[in-house]
Amino acid sequence: MSLALTSRKAALLAPWLRNPLWAAARAVPSLDLRFADSKSLVDATTGQNLVTFSRASEATFVNSQGQIQTASNNAPRFDHNPTTGESLGLLVEEQRQNLLLNSGTLSTQNVTVTAVAHTLSFTGTGTITLSGTSTAGPLVGTGTGEANRVSLTFTPTAGTLTLTVSGTVTNAQLEIGAFRTSYIPTTGTAATRAADVASISGSNFSSWYRQDEGTVFMDAASIYNNGRYFMFDDGTTNERWEGRYSSFLAIANSWSNNVQDVSPNTSVIGGTPSTNVRVAIANASNNAAIASNGAGATVGTDSSSTMPANQSRLFVGSFQGTATFVNGPIRRLTYWPQRLGNEVLQRITQ
Repeated sequence: MSLALTSRKAALLAPWLRNPLWAAARAVPSLDLRFADSKSLVDATTGQNLVTFSRASEATFVNSQGQIQTASNNAPRFDHNPTTGESLGLLVEEQRQNLLLNSGTLSTQNVTVTAVAHTLSFTGTGTITLSGTSTAGPLVGTGTGEANRVSLTFTPTAGTLTLTVSGTVTNAQLEIGAFRTSYIPTTGTAATRAADVASISGSNFSSWYRQDEGTVFMDAASIYNNGRYFMFDDGTTNERWEGRYSSFLAIANSWSNNVQDVSPNTSVIGGTPSTNVRVAIANASNNAAIASNGAGATVGTDSSSTMPANQSRLFVGSFQGTATFVNGPIRRLTYWPQRLGNEVLQRITQ
């Protein structure tokens, strides 16, 4: 077959056949952010970078060789599985502080702590034993490299926590929170990693968003309970719709004038913390639905809903860039400017 004939046949194919997800939906999206595949913020539909990204500090991520790499201020991080090297997508995390000093090669030290959940983690073959305000643990290392990072979550009493180190403890971190986040290197003082904020607004938003109906597909891992996969809003909290991860379920919510209108979440299958969830949410007036991980007959629906008005922004992985961060990698976010059918929602999340 000649190259010219092949090109003509390709041109006659339905545009949605160009990608497996598009083919499953039988529709071309107006926005397709393939973070894991492209390791970029470029929209695959238009070929443009529509995303504004900020982070007011350096931050680390795991590269394809399983090694810790540092991203500069305002540079997005595309994380990888430390064992397989698989690309996991855009890493979006809340602000955290490493309370330990000289974390690269840790020695015994005291840290002032408060009576809230803390998470201790490190790599190496050594041991950290806690005393003082907590006797949880000890935390015992299993090997070098990020694939062998171990962690311990505990709640101390307020006061001085002593961390006694034996053996080799590297890239150690003690942070306030009920789960560990990416490594924050320190020297002689504690260090803070700022939050990752990814959003689309202005003409970059209005060029693809439809106000009266739409469908979102999200493939992401959420470590934080109640973490937002995505959030559309009008610049306030009064008019918005979102997908989030709560009590280990995928949930769709829609608010209009601060009244929660859509919550089709009662029987949608989610996952467990830090596992990937494929979620599809369709929203239209009096016709909303959500499916998760090919949830078959358990599609959640709502037939008495109002579409939030005047949506002007999209936040990726957080609540307006200030709270309930996903705290994990986002593989893909795709938007169709139509309300796809329930059977399509099931199909694209399989």
